[in-house]
Amino acid sequence: MLDSARTRETVIPLAVPAGGTTAMGAFGAMQLNKLAGTTMNTSGAVHLVICGAVGALAMIAAIAGSRPLLRKVTAGPVRTAD
Repeated sequence: MLDSARTRETVIPLAVPAGGTTAMGAFGAMQLNKLAGTTMNTSGAVHLVICGAVGALAMIAAIAGSRPLLRKVTAGPVRTAD
């Protein structure tokens, strides 16, 4: 239960801004290309795909890295200030 909650708490804050930023950047680039009368070149598309893949891998690493921390925090008995 906590593992799925941790995953949601890690993925949503990372994926929503990253996806929105990528979409806004791609849309803005298309609009600028239309104004300039040019088209998107292949190297720009490849660069965008590579950056998206690196971002996805970083997100997966963040999820995997937070798993041991959750287990460490929830493993022992709860200490109180008695």
